[in-house]
Amino acid sequence: MPQEIKRERKTAQSMMRPKSIHWNEAPLSPCPIPDISDDELVSITVRDLNRTLKMRGLTREEIVRMKQRRRTLKNRGYAASCRIKRIEQKDELETEKSQEWRDMELMHEETGRLQEENDSLRNKYEALRKFALSKKIPLPPELDVL
Repeated sequence: MPQEIKRERKTAQSMMRPKSIHWNEAPLSPCPIPDISDDELVSITVRDLNRTLKMRGLTREEIVRMKQRRRTLKNRGYAASCRIKRIEQKDELETEKSQEWRDMELMHEETGRLQEENDSLRNKYEALRKFALSKKIPLPPELDVL
């Protein structure tokens, strides 16, 4: 008896597993209930779907196919929304990266300009200090650093 139950469970599980799709097969089998659209199938609640399927007197195999179809459609929707989200995040990050590069270039330019200004002021100071030393002009202690 327990082996029979295991066999029944095993066959039910194997029926629920999606079969591999070959390149020449349609991605989804035709819907057993033609008056339920894919959009409706995805949006209907599980309770309402179960009720609808029972009321129509479908076989167990047709019910399993409908539920597999619903799960496949839902998974496709999830995958599509993940793809869209990933593309949007990638675009945002690329925009942010471009802005960071522009900011970094501006900072490098500013650093170079400040370095040139610093060098120019250092040269002027050094020239004034040499002039003061050559003319024997005393420098205050805070300016006689170098």
